[in-house]
Amino acid sequence: MTLMKFSRMCEAIEMASGSIKKQEIISESIRTFSNPSVVLDILSEQLEPNNIGVKKARIWLAEMLEVFEDEVIGSENLWGDLAEGIYQMVLEPSEVKNSISISTFSTLLKLDCSSKNNTAFIILKEELDKMTGLEMKWFIRYWLRTPRNGISSSNVYKALKSHFGTNYNVKYNNYHSPSAIYSSLVNNTTLKEKSGVGVFIKPMLAKKYEGKVPDNYIIDTKYDGNRYQLHFSNYKSSGSNFDDVIIFNRTGKIVTEQFRDVATLQDISLCKDMILDCEIYPINVDSSPAEHKKLATRVHSKNKVQAMIDCPVKMVAFDILYVDGKSLIEEPYHIRLTKLRSIIDKKYITEFFSTNVLGKYKDSSDLIQSYNIAINRGFEGIMIKDLDAPYAIGKRNKCLLKHKPPMINLDVIIDSAKYGEGKRSSVFGTFGISVKSPDGYVNIGSVGTGFSDDDLTRLTTDLKKIVDKYDKDIFYVLPRVVLEVTCDLISQDADGNFGLRFPRLVRIRDDKYPADINTLEDIRSNI
Repeated sequence: MTLMKFSRMCEAIEMASGSIKKQEIISESIRTFSNPSVVLDILSEQLEPNNIGVKKARIWLAEMLEVFEDEVIGSENLWGDLAEGIYQMVLEPSEVKNSISISTFSTLLKLDCSSKNNTAFIILKEELDKMTGLEMKWFIRYWLRTPRNGISSSNVYKALKSHFGTNYNVKYNNYHSPSAIYSSLVNNTTLKEKSGVGVFIKPMLAKKYEGKVPDNYIIDTKYDGNRYQLHFSNYKSSGSNFDDVIIFNRTGKIVTEQFRDVATLQDISLCKDMILDCEIYPINVDSSPAEHKKLATRVHSKNKVQAMIDCPVKMVAFDILYVDGKSLIEEPYHIRLTKLRSIIDKKYITEFFSTNVLGKYKDSSDLIQSYNIAINRGFEGIMIKDLDAPYAIGKRNKCLLKHKPPMINLDVIIDSAKYGEGKRSSVFGTFGISVKSPDGYVNIGSVGTGFSDDDLTRLTTDLKKIVDKYDKDIFYVLPRVVLEVTCDLISQDADGNFGLRFPRLVRIRDDKYPADINTLEDIRSNI
């Protein structure tokens, strides 16, 4: 298979409406792949980081194509996407050049682009000269890890299932890449359900509590932090060797370096090897829970040592998935919880509102009481867990429920905007929002999720017409555009600044004027 053939397939996928149709295209195309494993890994983005970003890519591409960077930026802005902009700049018949192989394409995607001083720039410049405009488009999109064709790893797995039918074992999705699954089915070999320290397990996900609970359940605290999976090997009570610990975030990315203090905690366990399902949340100097937004300091700061000082954290485990050579995934939660309590120091275990692992509740009074206690202590809410359920890898189901304050809907005005990143680098992607106050408007944070590509294109066009001033990448605009947003809760820090927890767009309110938006009093009443 060549890059041209791959590019044409991606074009068809991009134009197809609905995920089922996209999966059908992949399923049908598999038969024509000369190197299916490589193609499947690219489509599912089984690719290591290559240290390239949009800003750097603009500079590199301008130099490689021997054009001015302003030309690249201008075409990007015109077409709303860097890859599409390059395609339109160099469009030419596909027959002009011999297409590079898919193996070469895969190699190019893996090159370390951290510096122009290494060989990557030279190699890419040479290979880019062999590509047509269409090939460049899809090379750039996968080079930047922003394919924008609506395909995720989930779609690729479903396409494989469609292709192989009843021979496909869905459980393989939890442990193996699409290419590994494909090879096993073609060669009629059996894949093992991998488990053990170092093998990431897709987390079990929670559904919203809507009044019904499992027959046999237990309640624990919902912390306002981030979900992490801790893998310990050769653990010692005196503290584990940093190199023997792996911390995965909920998507499987290794973030151990950001949480070196957690990785080297002492007296966690009596066991050597284990996998813990945990929450890490920010705390104040008195160990009380701090605002969630502080955790961003840990996640994004380049100065890891200073970040640990600026944002102290606490780790609490609520599940154990593996211990000393044995997987506990298929065991019911009451077994896993009993094991967790027997080997993990209680100061590192989530706070449960019942000590009876096998107790059955007869009414909802325990829910109400536990919920109120958690909220009053500054936590996000409670979790309700089915004690009889095994660990459902990568699934969201009723065996794990979350109960937190109801979402708050607000009408706000946009007060500022910033360009987005990645596939949204050519349009505004984040918007400062304000409510009315006696003195004018008060900013209550920002929102950057819930927007469609059409929303962002429209808002970018409209807001550019009402820019009041520009400062440090921020466009401050006149109060004209009204949004309806929703959030989980509203907080206020010691300096009086407001913040929204998980804000997202509901809709653009063309039917409302700035005079109709919510007030500062409304915000304070919801804290």
